[in-house]
Amino acid sequence: MQISVRDILALLPDAKEIYLVWDGSVVQRSPFSALDVDAYGDYAVGSICPGEEKSIEIVLAAQPLKVCPGARA
Repeated sequence: MQISVRDILALLPDAKEIYLVWDGSVVQRSPFSALDVDAYGDYAVGSICPGEEKSIEIVLAAQPLKVCPGARA
């Protein structure tokens, strides 16, 4: 089962700072706007790393893959 950035955001509504990580790049997205969710929401997550107080790093899969809408549980 693949999990998308959108799925993680839905599970962690109280995260104070969210960092999106891919291939050595780190972008802070706090809070995610509707445009951010549209742009990044369907990418597969490789891992999730907790940070300091209420912060989280969402690491995209090594090769970003969009999750097919029909593949979600």
